[in-house]
Amino acid sequence: MEINTKGLEIEEDNFFNEFMFRFFPYWPLFTVLFVSALILAFGYLLWSNPTWSISATVLIKDEKQGVDNPSILQATDISNSTNIVENEMQIFNSRTLLRQAVMKLNLYAPIYSDQPVFRTVPAYALSPVVVQVKDTAHLDTATSALKMYFNYDSTKRIVNMTNVYVKLPVISLPVLVNAENKNLPLNEWIKTPYGTFRFVPNPRYKRTPELTLFGDTTTYPLWFTLTAPEKVVYSLSQNLVVSQPNNNGTVVTLTLPDQTIQRGKDILNELIYGYDSASINDQNQFTSKTLVIIKGRMTQLQHQLDSIQNLINQYKVKNGITDLTQQSSQYLQNAGLNEQQVADINRQVAVMNEVEKYVNSKDQKSGIIPSTLDINNQVLTDLLKQLSDQEINYERLRMTASENNPTLITLSNQIARTKSDILENTRIEKISLKAGRDNLVATGNIYASQLKDLPDKERALVEISRQLTVLTSTYNFLLQKQEETAITFASTIPDDRVVDYADLASIYPSPSKVMVLAIAGVLAMGIGLVIVLKKEFFNPKLLFRSDIDKFTTIPVVGEIVDIDKKKKSFIDPQKNPVSAEQFRHLATAIGLYEKNIRGKKLLITSSIKGEGKTFVSANLAITLASAGKKVIILDLDLRNPQISTMFNVDHEAGITEFLEGERESYEIIKHSEYDNLFVASAGTTSTVQSKLDELLLNENLKVLFNYLEEVFDFIIMDTPPVEPVSDACVLGKYSDSTLFVIRHRYTTKATVRLLDKSNKIKSLKNIAIVFNGVKARGFIKHAYGYGYGFGYENVYTQKVKG
Repeated sequence: MEINTKGLEIEEDNFFNEFMFRFFPYWPLFTVLFVSALILAFGYLLWSNPTWSISATVLIKDEKQGVDNPSILQATDISNSTNIVENEMQIFNSRTLLRQAVMKLNLYAPIYSDQPVFRTVPAYALSPVVVQVKDTAHLDTATSALKMYFNYDSTKRIVNMTNVYVKLPVISLPVLVNAENKNLPLNEWIKTPYGTFRFVPNPRYKRTPELTLFGDTTTYPLWFTLTAPEKVVYSLSQNLVVSQPNNNGTVVTLTLPDQTIQRGKDILNELIYGYDSASINDQNQFTSKTLVIIKGRMTQLQHQLDSIQNLINQYKVKNGITDLTQQSSQYLQNAGLNEQQVADINRQVAVMNEVEKYVNSKDQKSGIIPSTLDINNQVLTDLLKQLSDQEINYERLRMTASENNPTLITLSNQIARTKSDILENTRIEKISLKAGRDNLVATGNIYASQLKDLPDKERALVEISRQLTVLTSTYNFLLQKQEETAITFASTIPDDRVVDYADLASIYPSPSKVMVLAIAGVLAMGIGLVIVLKKEFFNPKLLFRSDIDKFTTIPVVGEIVDIDKKKKSFIDPQKNPVSAEQFRHLATAIGLYEKNIRGKKLLITSSIKGEGKTFVSANLAITLASAGKKVIILDLDLRNPQISTMFNVDHEAGITEFLEGERESYEIIKHSEYDNLFVASAGTTSTVQSKLDELLLNENLKVLFNYLEEVFDFIIMDTPPVEPVSDACVLGKYSDSTLFVIRHRYTTKATVRLLDKSNKIKSLKNIAIVFNGVKARGFIKHAYGYGYGFGYENVYTQKVKG
């Protein structure tokens, strides 16, 4: 018997057709997943609060980064603005500024509004009142778990506290812990078990309602919770992004996501205001200390001037002096000028000493930089201003950075170099001042010798007047410095300039509707792909006909679709015309309808139990008998005689009795309910399993086949599986051809891979494969399957339902 394998090969298709073949049968699954994902996405967008991106832009005045070269000559090019942009960026995100914003905006007591369908929205600008806590230090985790509901009566300006809920860790829904009904006036501190707080009017309250799908948001219940400021500060520090768009510039951008636009704007603006205030305070600290020194010195000089003036008046009255001679006047003028110059030099020397004292001081905060008093050296003045700015930046950075921070170390090194430059400049300046003072002292000695030539009374008066001139000159100088310092104090500006105050960075909130829907769609498709891949591509069971062709060289001669088997597993041509046609196609493929057929004996087996060999044997025999062929089916599966049961001959004598010599061959042949179809049962004799192999080796089996070949057109042998027994191999010598049944979604791929290497399979004659139980793929019946011939029933004019 020759097996016709023509037309069993298929060509590789293009990618699109391959993709459609693989996934299109599961389009209902993808549709359900896609629609479900879109519904969930719409629900998420409906119940979640949009988050807006708020940003502000600030220009840091940082023209130069300081002086790294210690040269005194290059020190003259020092800029008055030595802010380091990286330091300022960290200051904007410092806990100090964030806490100031939290306390000023009362962010530790957020107010919310409950909306329908378990939706809650922030009521930062929707609530007519805000909550202020007297002592925020007592706010902790316990108070943050509370939800305190209230109503506001705008006509009476009274807040009515209603219910207090607490959300326990082990319970998902809030639990009512206190049902109150208290009327609380505005602006009065109220002591409660949860803390001392008060309600004050909300300056940001807007009566214009926020319209949502559920209507006016201001008409729903309001409630607030009390959270420790440290938690709010930490949350803000995690969300606040301080960035530098251009590394070569000094523009800093502050970005904060928030569910309320107004709250996000207020937080960023408060950070900018706080930064400006801190910058101005740092600069005014130096000026204010200088004013204190000048005022103290001027008070002392005022007392001294009054005392000397009284002394002069008393001296003139006592000695009757009305006017000095021209010589005395000239001397008084020259000597006074000389004394003034000596006093100026002594003052400058004292300033130099103060500078050295400040630079060498370990506690830098206790020293006062005297640069605005009287330093004529512009280089030294600039160096002192540079040192002041560097120390301010160092202290501000140290609040937010660790000691090992590279920027902090660099700034510390710059301070050390600047101090070294100041000390060197101060030493040189003192040498110059002392040399000038020595010259003035020599000149003063000349004037003193001239004083001896004046009369005694005039000489004493000139001496006193000279002291008055020196003190008056000093007082006038301090008065001038006081005015200059006061002007500097009043005109102090911050180290930054606001380019853009806080506003929306984008008109589209987060999450983006398009993005959420796109992610939902992609996720749905991905889940569908995973399900299909797991179902088909990563399944160890045999699914596709193409896998059989790929794993073995044994040809596939037929595909049998899966049906709902009845008890006897017989195919009714009226109810299952497709299956019946497939068995006729199988008989044709193996050449059973040819006129000059030589092979009558057909052995049907499988690899393991349950693959449908008995089903194929019975229905193939019925198909041949219905075509007018005289067929007998032998139940040679002596260990599990399913054929005998199917044809109701399991209680009849059969092959076992014949092999044991108890019956003749014609006695074990029974006519079935189908025309031209006969059955030989396995027999009723209880034979020990170990003796079954001996029975199959009995020579009577050959006699049986010789007899059957003379009587029947076809002999179909239903044998045991090749694993784990060898009955099929023993019976293979009596067959002309073999049908090896493989079942869809049952036989493993590993089994098919080993067919070509199995010695048991090689011993079988003219072996061919039947792909049994092929099921429809996906949800489109009769259109896509796992075999090549699946769906061919559509070409028939008779439509098959089911």
